[in-house]
Amino acid sequence: MSGKDNVLDKLLANYCFWSLAAIGSFIILVSLFLSAVFIQRINFLMLVMVLLFGFLWIGATSISRHSFVLLKRYIGREGEISILEFLSTQLVVFLFPFAYRKIKREAELYRKKNSAD
Repeated sequence: MSGKDNVLDKLLANYCFWSLAAIGSFIILVSLFLSAVFIQRINFLMLVMVLLFGFLWIGATSISRHSFVLLKRYIGREGEISILEFLSTQLVVFLFPFAYRKIKREAELYRKKNSAD
C-alpha cells in the first residue's frame, strides 16, 4: 500500500469515526432529553448530561464536516462541494450512509486514477 493510499484510508476512517460519533451522541442526547421530559422529577445531573451531549453532538458534527472537506480537498474536489453534500454534513445523523457511499466511490475513482498514472 502506497503512502497516498494510506492517507486516503486515514481520511476516510476519520470521516467515518466522527460521523458515527455525531450519530451516537445525537441518539444519546435524544434519549436523555426524552427521559428528562417524561420523568416526573429531573435532577441537575440529568440537565448537565443533556447539555454536555448536546455540545458533543454539535462538536462531532463540526469535526465530521471538517473531515469531509479535508477528504474532498485531498482528492482534488474542494470546489465541488454541492448544496446537497453540505446538507449531508449538517444532517449527518440522517444522511451519513448516502454521503459516505458517495465519498467512498469518489475516493476509489481517485485511487484508480492515481494508480494508472
